[in-house]
Amino acid sequence: MEKFFQINDRESLIKYLNIALEHEWAVSFEYVIHAYSMPKGKYFYSDPVMDCPLDVRAQTIQIGIDEMYHALQIGLLLKQIGAEPSLRTDTIKRYPRIIDNLKRDKTTEEEVTELYQKATFNNIHDPKLQNMVLNIAADEIRHGRQFEAMINMMEKEGLAGDLIFQPDPETSGRKDLDILHELCQLENLMMHEYLYYVLLFSEHQDLGQRLFKNAINHMRHWDKLSGLLVKKGDVIRLENVQPAENGGEQSSVPMPYIYPGKTRLEALKSTLQGEKQLMEKYQRATDLIPEEEAKTQLKAQLALTREHLYTQQSLLGNVEKTRPD
Repeated sequence: MEKFFQINDRESLIKYLNIALEHEWAVSFEYVIHAYSMPKGKYFYSDPVMDCPLDVRAQTIQIGIDEMYHALQIGLLLKQIGAEPSLRTDTIKRYPRIIDNLKRDKTTEEEVTELYQKATFNNIHDPKLQNMVLNIAADEIRHGRQFEAMINMMEKEGLAGDLIFQPDPETSGRKDLDILHELCQLENLMMHEYLYYVLLFSEHQDLGQRLFKNAINHMRHWDKLSGLLVKKGDVIRLENVQPAENGGEQSSVPMPYIYPGKTRLEALKSTLQGEKQLMEKYQRATDLIPEEEAKTQLKAQLALTREHLYTQQSLLGNVEKTRPD
């Protein structure tokens, strides 16, 4: 993440906000990937803010969701000042040891806290903007304390050597796992495409809220698919992977950052096509996966995808009637 603290005019403000957005966009993905790669309900730490024991995996996901909201806040502000939000991401990494991922997460929080706390707004008097930056910084300070508590627990309990899930070599080339990975990739893409359109059409409350609902549903599906992969001896993948230090992996393009829709009509056509692709993949998955519990889960996600398809078809039909663009 670029260090950039002096904001003197509109141009430097846009640069600063996009640096922050690219970071928030990346970590909202990276933290969740770290969480999906570790066991559920196995590691508990004493949370320094909430003053209760919490599951490391679950809280890491929650922090990732917090970062997603930060990205939306910053993106909405960029749209309000007539600028284009950048959906590029910082490089994300995943290491074999759980504690190394948590240490990276803590360091990331420290770096972004600095970005927000050291920002100097010269010739820009906007209390709402400065309040937003300080409020996000307060969240990041909390996140850093929580990651630190997780790390301390792992070290104290002798768990520093514990590894993330590793794919079973015997699962390589299995068609049932290949389709699940394809579903994960598409669910993630759809979630972020919907979130982009939430930013793009933020002035239209009705459309924005409907798109946001679909984005959240896709995130839930992504979460459930990651758990299904683990049950079948695999783990969620990063896209466009290259080697990283300490035996890790990294990606500078973990997800698309350019989406086709610039008008409501184009956006709805794109998301409609995405929902159709998801339906096809879910139908294939239910044919390939024999386990009844997994099949039931996939059918439930297919059913909700059908609802999304209906919603997008309706929204598209209504746009074509009113032609607001």
